[in-house]
Amino acid sequence: MTTQILIAAVATSFVTSVAFGQMYGGGYSQSQSQPPKPSTGGQQMTTTTTKTKTIYPQGVKGYLDQQLASSKDKKFHVSLNGKDLALTPMKFHEENKRGGGKGATAVDMKGADGKIYEIDFVTTGGQVTGASVAKVNGKAP
Repeated sequence: MTTQILIAAVATSFVTSVAFGQMYGGGYSQSQSQPPKPSTGGQQMTTTTTKTKTIYPQGVKGYLDQQLASSKDKKFHVSLNGKDLALTPMKFHEENKRGGGKGATAVDMKGADGKIYEIDFVTTGGQVTGASVAKVNGKAP
């Protein structure tokens, strides 16, 4: 009689675990279909992204070359006392280094009015960060 009880208990245990296993997502599960991947005709697709990097000219000479090239009249334009001056570079002075990657370079430029303007260019890390009129015909403006 004990063997019959033991067989009944094992059978009940087995049937119960299978029944509860299906009910709570364990043991037996139905296969779920996934949508098919799009066909690329046997070709492998790759996506690349590119970033455009603005390249700034190095030094005053490069900066002036860029400014002259982009100007309609091929002259460097600066404002003095509210007037626009169209200037042509003549002479580059030696750069004064100030430390910390900063410096200043003076450039003599000739205006359409025949005057010589000394323009001071301030650089940081080799790039022009500012320009101002320092002298007109050798005198402060």
